Formats: sequence, C-alpha cells, structure tokens
Amino acid sequence: MTESSLDWNDVRFFLETARAGRISRAGKRLGVSHTTVARHIARIESALRNRLFEPGSDGLTPTEAGRALIPLAEEMEARAVAIRDLLQRPGGLRGRVRVGAPDGFGNAVLSRMLPELCAQEPDLTLELVPVPAMHKLWNREVDIAVSLERPETGRVVMQRLTDYDLRLYAAPGFIDRHGRPDARADLAALPFVGYVDALLYTRELDFNRLIHPDIVTRYKAATVQAQLDAVRAGAGLGVLPCFMAAQSGLVPVLPDTVAFRRAYWLLYSEDERDNPRIRRVAGFIRAATQDRAALFRFTPDATGRPARDPAAPEGAARRGGRISGS
Repeated sequence: MTESSLDWNDVRFFLETARAGRISRAGKRLGVSHTTVARHIARIESALRNRLFEPGSDGLTPTEAGRALIPLAEEMEARAVAIRDLLQRPGGLRGRVRVGAPDGFGNAVLSRMLPELCAQEPDLTLELVPVPAMHKLWNREVDIAVSLERPETGRVVMQRLTDYDLRLYAAPGFIDRHGRPDARADLAALPFVGYVDALLYTRELDFNRLIHPDIVTRYKAATVQAQLDAVRAGAGLGVLPCFMAAQSGLVPVLPDTVAFRRAYWLLYSEDERDNPRIRRVAGFIRAATQDRAALFRFTPDATGRPARDPAAPEGAARRGGRISGS
C-alpha cells in the first residue's frame, strides 16, 4: 500500500474494531487472529497519519480522528455490501425480511423506498411494520429496526442512518387567525399539537417542553402523521420533521429560533450480520437514504408552495401578506 492509498480491508477491520471495542473480539467476529486485526489497524493509522484508537480499561476507544472516520467507513461498508449482494448473489434472494420503523420515517420514506427493492428482488418478501415503544429486535419481531435512539446494550449491528431536521410549523389559516409569533415568548399563548405524554417513548421527542415551559398542548396524538394532519387542520402549532412538512403547505414559524435535529439508527442483530437477505435490505435502506440526504434538511423555501419565478413581479410571491415568507 502506498503512502496515499487506502485499502478497503483496512477500513473494514477498523470499523469492526470500533464496534467490538477490543481487537480480540473483532478478530473473533471476522474469523482471524488478533495479530491480523492489529496489523490492519496499524496500516490504516499509518496511511492516515493519525491514531484511531486510545487504549483504556474497557478496551479501545476511538480518538477524535477515529470518531470522524466511523460514519465515512460505514458509507463504504454500505456500498460494498450493496455491490456484493447485487452482483454476486446466485439466482436472487428468497425469504422474508420484516422492517420496523417509527411512523414518520416508515410512512414518508420507507413506504416509498422499499417498493424499489421489491422490483429488484422479486422473490424476496418485504414487510414494513410500525415499531412499538420498545421494538423486539432481540425476539425477532422485526429483522431490521430503524430507531430514534442508539441502544446502549445488546449484540446489535448499529449504524447512524441519517440526521434529520425538525421545525415548528403552522397552517396558513392558523397564522391568519392568531398572527405570526415574533419571539419564543409569544408561543406560550398559542395552542400546540404534540405527543400523548403516556405514549412518549423517548424524551428526545418532547419538543414542546423544550421550546417553552408554559406551552399547553391542546391536541395530542400518538403518531407524527396524526400530528401533521392536526397542524394542517389548524388545531395548533407543532414541531414536525422537515421531510414530512416540506410539501404540506405548512408555514415554518421562527425557524432560526426553534430548530431541532435528531437521528435515525439502523439496527439488526449481530447474529444476522452474515445473512444475505438482511445485508441486502439493510444495505439498500442505507444507500437509498443517503441518496435522499437533502430530503432530511430544512431549507428556508421548503414551505410546500412553488418557488417564485425570478422573472415574475416581486409582489407575485406575496399573496396572503405576512404568511407568504418563511
């Protein structure tokens, strides 16, 4: 390997070591000796001129450079798996794969994405189901899970699928009735839409309390799709994923002040790491999500209304007065 080259095998050994936390454990997972793993780690550190791990009492911890490399290495892994499964499988894949996802990502993204895989794998049966508060990945209720939280325990292959932005939205009619808030303090006097407290399975989604302690949630729903429908109907303001709200006709409210970013994680059991069906579906979801990266970012003009034609008169974009801007 030349000084400037990077060997995929070295990247693969680095990634497995980062997941396992110990060279010996990574060697067992890869079916090689610990000295082989150590040799690959030394090669990639030499090529990158950076230490990627620090030894500790609990094993190896990625350095700052190592942490920066992990998501890039995962992208390489996803592409490698997709190439291998697409071009090297004999006669196509058969069987069933059940994918569980939160309702927002499942309904707005996976439901449109997975039919593409069905066309590519006509003998593979795919099932898309909503994940409950605690998905039973370990009990095989789902084969692959998309999760809002990274699990702290368990033998699981986990990869950060994507970050996604959320903003506060209102229906144009709501703005007509109540006016557009000018500051965060103005929000406490307005009705809000949000989650049912007893069914809020992660505090990561308790947005209303994070915005202002005096906010009153007047309409509560267990799913983000139901909340989107309520906000569109004018029931109140609501924090929504931008990938769902962008083409809904809703208006962002205080988008520079009330802004959130969360992450989706892709999970499957360590026991299924070498299952070609699981690898194929997981690799497809990763690659297809990365191809749609822009979908998950907030853009100021993503209000669900057509962008103004630059050649049109300035006033053409301002029908409706104060609610036309974002």
